Amino acid sequence: MIVYLDSSVLARAYLADEPGHAEVGVLLEDPDVALVTGTWTRVEVSGALGRAARAGRGDEADLLMLLDADLAADGPVTVVSAAQADVEAEALGLVRAYALRAMDAWHLAVAKLVLPSLAEPGEQAGFASRDEAQSAVAASLGMRVV
Repeated sequence: MIVYLDSSVLARAYLADEPGHAEVGVLLEDPDVALVTGTWTRVEVSGALGRAARAGRGDEADLLMLLDADLAADGPVTVVSAAQADVEAEALGLVRAYALRAMDAWHLAVAKLVLPSLAEPGEQAGFASRDEAQSAVAASLGMRVV
C-alpha cells in the first residue's frame, strides 16, 4: 500500500504526548507501506514542532532533526510534488465543494494528483489524517483512510 501522510499525522510522530503517537511510529516503520507527503509538509510540521518546543514539549533542534531525517532522500517518507497550477486548481475545487481548510485541501489535491502515478498496478492508495472532514473527503476520492 502507498499512503499519503497529512502533516497532522507526521507531527504526531515526534511528539510523544500526542494521541496516536505510537500508531504513527508503527506506520513509519512498516516495510509494507510506502509513505509519501507533499512539499509543504516540512513547513507545516516545522511550525507545529517549533510551537510545541516553545510550550515545553521537546527540544526544537532535536525535533526538527528527526523531521529532516524522515523527509531526507533515504528517510521513510518520500516528499512529492505536482504542478503548482494543477494542485491549486484541484485544491480550489475541493475547498469549494467541501468547505475544507485550504491546507487540508492542498494535501488532498497533491495526493489525488500524485498517488495514481506512484502506485503499482492493483496497489491501494491510502490517506492518513487526524482531521475527520479531510478523511471523509479522502474516502470520497477513492483513497483508503489510514
